[in-house]
Amino acid sequence: MSKKRDYEILTQNNFREDFSPFYGRRKGRRLSNAAKCLLEEKLSVYAIPDKTHNPIEFFSHNPEKIFLEIGFGGGEHLATEAKNHPKNGYIGAEPFLNGVSSLLRICEDNRIKNLRIWPEDIRHRMSIWPNDCLDGVFIMFPDPWPKTRHVERRIINEDNLAQLTRLIKIGGQLRMASDHPCAKNWILAGILENSNFDWLIEHPGEWNTKPESWPETRYMRKAVAEGRKPAWFNFKRVVV
Repeated sequence: MSKKRDYEILTQNNFREDFSPFYGRRKGRRLSNAAKCLLEEKLSVYAIPDKTHNPIEFFSHNPEKIFLEIGFGGGEHLATEAKNHPKNGYIGAEPFLNGVSSLLRICEDNRIKNLRIWPEDIRHRMSIWPNDCLDGVFIMFPDPWPKTRHVERRIINEDNLAQLTRLIKIGGQLRMASDHPCAKNWILAGILENSNFDWLIEHPGEWNTKPESWPETRYMRKAVAEGRKPAWFNFKRVVV
């Protein structure tokens, strides 16, 4: 399939039939010609190989560790991690095409080679990956879906936690952040009820301060500027 055809499929919402419904937009503001060109010419360079089911085989440099970010937004967090740790491998999943084109631009500008992109819903892709194949997962500022009728759409639920438990190695990291009161409470309650993860916190109030090693994003800066207070959660996969 040609690069142009790959791009057309994405922009027309023509997905594979085995994917569950995706809740949310595929595009926001109109894509610029430059963004369209990036998607058409560069997405195939960074895309996860369609027939490869083990994350370590997505990379050519035999990564020391492998991390996945679910919903990378504009890509700043993921790209900074990849740039700062070139010996690791990073996978980003984001169905929002504006965000995909943004990450492609960052990768091209900074010559980042240890990053792969899945521009669709990652859930079914994760289901075919082997056990204990990830050293960590990042979920930064997920959609809170605050309405009661949308509870099943929230990222922290029984099915997703079961997948994360299976994929993250013992001792691996689950990094999360949110600026929405509903999402903060839902994330913390959901993880604390799951014995497969420990909350790495040493003193009260620590979760209100961003760890220095965690990269900033434009969304985080916008939230702070508008008076919303992000919460930062770091969980560790443990033996039950």
